Parts: sequence; C-alpha cells; structure tokens
Amino acid sequence: MMLIKIAWRNIWRSKKRSIILAVAISLGLWTGIFLIAFYNGMIEQRVDSAIRTEISHIQLHHPEFKKDHDIKFTISDGYETLQKCQSPNQVHSASARLILQGMVSSSAGSHGVFINGIIPKQENLLTRLEDKLITGNYFSNDGTNEIILSQKLVHKLKLNLHKKAIITFQDHQGNLASAAFRIKGIFKTNNSPYDETNVFVQINDIDSLAGVKGEINEIALLLHSNETLNETANQLKQKFKHLEIKNWMEIAPEIGFTVSAGSQMVYIYMGIILLALAFGIINTMMMSVLERTREIGMLLSLGMNKMRIFAMILLETFFLILAGCPVGILLAFVSIGITQQTGIDFSHFSEVYSSFGYSSVIYPSLKSDQFITILLMVIFTAIISS
Repeated sequence: MMLIKIAWRNIWRSKKRSIILAVAISLGLWTGIFLIAFYNGMIEQRVDSAIRTEISHIQLHHPEFKKDHDIKFTISDGYETLQKCQSPNQVHSASARLILQGMVSSSAGSHGVFINGIIPKQENLLTRLEDKLITGNYFSNDGTNEIILSQKLVHKLKLNLHKKAIITFQDHQGNLASAAFRIKGIFKTNNSPYDETNVFVQINDIDSLAGVKGEINEIALLLHSNETLNETANQLKQKFKHLEIKNWMEIAPEIGFTVSAGSQMVYIYMGIILLALAFGIINTMMMSVLERTREIGMLLSLGMNKMRIFAMILLETFFLILAGCPVGILLAFVSIGITQQTGIDFSHFSEVYSSFGYSSVIYPSLKSDQFITILLMVIFTAIISS
C-alpha cells in the first residue's frame, strides 16, 4: 500500500512530464484503434463491393467454361438448376447469366468487353445494378434491344444516352454475330477496371443471336451472410456434382489475399506506432530515474530493496497508463462513431481508389476482439518500456 502511495505522489512531482507521457499513451492508443478501424472499413467495403457488384458469393459454371469462356459450355437444364439453387435458406438471391466475350463499338472506336446477358429483375436483386445508374433508366420490356454501359465506356467510345452501340461476338457455331443496341442507362461502380470491361443486355435479346436460345452459362448466388459461405458451397457441390462451384475467394483470390494480408499489415503499422510510443516512454522514464538518483540511493540506504524500487517505477507507469488509456479510448470511439456516419471522403483521389476497386469514401469499422488486442498491446508496450 505504501508503494502505491509513493508511486502516485511521484508521478505528480513533475506534472508537465507526466501529462506529456499520459498524452503520448492516449494518442498512441487512439491512433492505433482508429488506424485499424479505418483499414477494416476499407477492406470490408472492397470485399462487399466485389461480392455485390462483381462476383457474388458463389458461382456455378460448366467445368470447362472458365478456361476460355467458350459459349458452347453452357449449364445443362440451366433454369431448372437456378430454381434448385434458391432452395437453401442461406441464399438471398440468385441470377442466371449468359456471358459472352466480345466487342462494343461506335464510330469513335471499339473496346473488348464481357457481354452480360441478364434477367433484369433477378440481376437487380443480386447486384443492385439499377442503383448504380448515374443517368438513364433500367431495362424495360418494350421489345427493343437495350444496353447498359459504364460511364468509362461511354466517354471512351464518345457515346451518349439513347445512342446506338454495336456489340460483336462469336456465336455457338464460331461465326461472328453483331447487333445494334440502344443505350438505356449509364452506370458507375467503385471499380474502374470492372466498368471498362462489362456491359449489360437482356438475356432474351442475346441468346438467340448467340445460337443458344434458352441456355445460360453462369448462375450467381448472393447469400444472407458470408459466414455460411463454405457450408452452402459444400451443399451445392453435393447436389450438382457435374458443375464447377466456386466461392468468391476462389473466383477472385487476389481479394482473399487482400483480406489476409491487410490484417497482417495493420498490425505492422500498429507495431511502428507502438515502437515510437515505446521510445517516448523509455526516454521519459529514463529522465525520471536519472533525476532521482539521490532519492533512490536514500531509499536503498533506508532498507528498500531493488525489486521494490523497480515495482515502484512500474506502478508509476501503470498509473500513467490508467490516466492515458481512457482518454485514448474515448477519442477513438468518438472519432470512429462520427466517421461511421459521415465517412472519410477521399474524392480528390477517387480515380486512384477506383482503379484498385476501392470506394473514395471510407467508413471505419472496429471489431471488439481487435479493440482488446490493441489495448493489451499498448499496456504491454508501456510496461515493458518502463
């Protein structure tokens, strides 16, 4: 009890130094928590965008289709398979697609794309394509050939809304087929490479041209939760053994790598922050000890052993941690709470962010286990440094 009283009094003998150290601890904790929350938000948004816009949770194909996207490798009994895929409770929505490799062209030039033949209602439930339109309208059923292009492609091909674009592709027999489609809407996502390489038409307008009337070559599934991903994929593999079934991490391994590498990188950044914090604590406590050599010598001469003196210095650091941590935690939760509502706007760098598939507005996100890990890391660093 006496050591606690002495340690408490000692930290207030030099108020300025103690306040500076407490502020350093609180800033280190705040920075660490906010950094991880920011990085979490960025990664979560990238994964969510990829799943909801580009690849969905699970895709089903003919085993040979993905090798070169040959149109002849369709899913046998495709629409019947689609209905069966919707039966698991884990599936939120499912969509059938006919995907062709081809060209979209205008008088200004041409560009290689994936032509996505879709069922508008199903696709909108899956990818919310209609919400991504920046001008124009979603597909109608007026019987005319309609196409939805990205803002990137429209600018590149010097097209406008309601103008005609020509799409060209190989049909089932290997012959070139082409048709004019009127631009119904223009969309924009957070992923520029995706925008430049994908166009959307109604499946009924393209399947007969391709010579595969009533057939599909991709089924995409969106689940209620990513937690049931492996379970649902395994169920489907048992049910449709003749098809290739892949989850989003298998379809886009680079995104899975980003998630795993990101969790490691954020702790590396945290380590750098803690290293700077450790040097600050070491310098401050070293100054504190060197200034008190006579006092420590007197305590030793009065019979206090070295371990008790060591414990006293540790207690001083512990009290400073108690002073700094609550402030750091409060600052972190307030700043995260505010930015979760408003987002952190990097619109000035939107082109750079979208080229990698990231949103230019980041909403931080923090998990409880990460918060506890950071708190323990800060406390451990402070005690070891002292």
